[in-house]
Amino acid sequence: MFVSQDVFDKTEQLNDLAMKYETSVIALPAEDYRKAFCQFYEVKQKKLRLLPLPDRFRETLREVCGSDVWQPIAEKTESLFGLPKRVAVAEDDAALKKELEGPNGTGPFFFIFDFMFCEYDAFTLCFISGSNN
Repeated sequence: MFVSQDVFDKTEQLNDLAMKYETSVIALPAEDYRKAFCQFYEVKQKKLRLLPLPDRFRETLREVCGSDVWQPIAEKTESLFGLPKRVAVAEDDAALKKELEGPNGTGPFFFIFDFMFCEYDAFTLCFISGSNN
C-alpha cells in the first residue's frame, strides 16, 4: 500500500506550494485509498462514503481551497500529474472534519475547512484545506 518514489517526490513539490495557501496534499495508494486515508490520519470513524464528481477537478478544487487561491494549486497539480480520472468528496464530512481538527485531531490543520480526493491510475491525491489561526 505505497506510492512510487516519483509520485511521492512530486506530491512533496505540490504540497510545498499548496501549504502556502493553507492546503495540504498527500498521496495515497490507488487501491483502497479510503482505508489508507483513515490509517494515515488515525481516523477512528472508518465510514467514509464518497460522492464521485467526474470532470470537476478545477471546480471542486476551487470550492475546497477557496476562490482566491485555487488556481496555482490546480496548475501545479496538472503540470505534475495531469488531470485526475475522477474527483470525489465526502457525502457527509462534518464528523470526519471534527475528528481531524485540533486539539486532539491528527489532521494537518487545527481547523479543517474541506477536502477532496483526486483519483489517478496508480495513486490518489488527497487535498485538505484548513487553518491554524
